[in-house]
Amino acid sequence: MNIIYTARMKKALGLPAVILVLALASCGSSDMEDAGSSESGSEANGVNLFKVGVLSIAPQPFTHRFSVQGNVETDQNALLTTEFGGAIEEVMVREGQQVAEGTALVRVNTDVLKRSASELQTQLELAQAVFDRQSRLWEQNIGSEIDFLQAKTQLESLQRSLQTLEEQMEMAVMRAPFAGVVDRCLAKTGEFAVPGAPLVRIVDLRDMYVRASVSDHYAGKVSKGMQAEVIVSGVDSIRTQVGRVGQFINPSNRTLEISLPLPRGNKFLPNMYASVWLQDLGLDSAMVLPSALVQQDINGDEFVFVAEGQSAVRTVRKKLIVSGVGSGDNLLITSGLSFGDDVIHRGANRVVEGQEVNLITD
Repeated sequence: MNIIYTARMKKALGLPAVILVLALASCGSSDMEDAGSSESGSEANGVNLFKVGVLSIAPQPFTHRFSVQGNVETDQNALLTTEFGGAIEEVMVREGQQVAEGTALVRVNTDVLKRSASELQTQLELAQAVFDRQSRLWEQNIGSEIDFLQAKTQLESLQRSLQTLEEQMEMAVMRAPFAGVVDRCLAKTGEFAVPGAPLVRIVDLRDMYVRASVSDHYAGKVSKGMQAEVIVSGVDSIRTQVGRVGQFINPSNRTLEISLPLPRGNKFLPNMYASVWLQDLGLDSAMVLPSALVQQDINGDEFVFVAEGQSAVRTVRKKLIVSGVGSGDNLLITSGLSFGDDVIHRGANRVVEGQEVNLITD
């Protein structure tokens, strides 16, 4: 600090006062220099620099999945009808009952057929006796050939008619086509069974699958054996794989049909709505960043800020990157960064290229 005094001030103040003023000026100048030196040292140590948090990039597994909608189905789901019309004589199962393949379920009255079969049996016995007699005569060259052929034809005709009646009586008994559970029984004793009318539903839940439709956009990515996860909300989540890929694109909705087998013992039921997550990419070691850290400049290029250096004070550098597919909140980085780079993830929107920053140590 410079103090200018004149001869008039010297005369007014006197010599002691002038000495005092000069001493005070000297002390003030020294204090200001010390303060300036201290402030410069603090900046050099990074005490007053802006603090940022960094995320060190390390290899980590990465998977990418996409979702399609499907439906739980089973081929062992049959609504049975009778082939023979008539009054229902007996219902031999109840709902919820486990039945084996071939188990009798419903029997239709066959009294008329039984009487017809009895009459045919009587005629068949007579025809058999006539044929036996004509055969013995024919062996002895007695009688005409036409009589022998007529007796033979009559016998064979009655045999076929009786066989047809027995098959019809067998059709009057409805049997289970496969092992399963009687889910619904509509048949009631005494009612009239009409061919084609449903009577019993049998379901087997051991071999179920999910049928789903995939957009033709993924037609080249979906293949047999692809890992998948089937989720039915509120029921269960099961890991499986693609069992079959269709060979036809539906022109109405541009989708490809796939099916995924389900393991036995699951809790799914036919016609349940399912979400199917198909995994089309799986990497054991990949460069991954949270998608929120990736910014975009005015040219449309993606970039992140990294903190370069090894000391407490770092320098901010802008690095252009190329990103790949995303999975959840993460993004696959294909180029622009290296493992070990410290990407700024706290305070990234408040720094600029070349700025010196300090790291958050906690």
